[in-house]
Amino acid sequence: MRNRDRVMLGGASVLVIALGAVLLWPARKAPGASGSDTPQEAPAPVTAAPVSPERAVTVRTPDSAPPHATVVPSAPGDVPPEPEVANAPPQQNDPIPEELPQTARWKLEKTEHIATLLGRDVSRLEGERQEARARGDKTRGDQVDALLQRHRLRLEELREEARTLAEAARNEPPEP
Repeated sequence: MRNRDRVMLGGASVLVIALGAVLLWPARKAPGASGSDTPQEAPAPVTAAPVSPERAVTVRTPDSAPPHATVVPSAPGDVPPEPEVANAPPQQNDPIPEELPQTARWKLEKTEHIATLLGRDVSRLEGERQEARARGDKTRGDQVDALLQRHRLRLEELREEARTLAEAARNEPPEP
């Protein structure tokens, strides 16, 4: 089977499973539609004490809440959010700190770090190539050889760039 066929088959099976789960999910009973004939008591409305004498706190009661909402009564220290004002000036954001200069030392450090990571990849790929050859997997061995060639070429480019940056970093004035 090709990958495209597998993806299509997997997607179709996920869709069928989801549809089956929705159809078999237990239905919610409408409020007041319990199986018994006895009437149920309505929950008591939630009230809150005013936070300050000049401003009262309005709390939604369970009667006015949608049936799926969870109503949490406010605690004694809670402060409701201020209402938005239509013509209020926009809130000021924190200032963005200036970007640090990308000096030759900075670039050298980053280049050496990338070269270190690429060197680890080369070592890992060499081990993977030996494993592929030991298994007799010629196609994987060829793939890893191609990757190794690319990685080694890029590693040499990075090392040459690091040499150039090291020279530039020596001629750079010290950081304040």
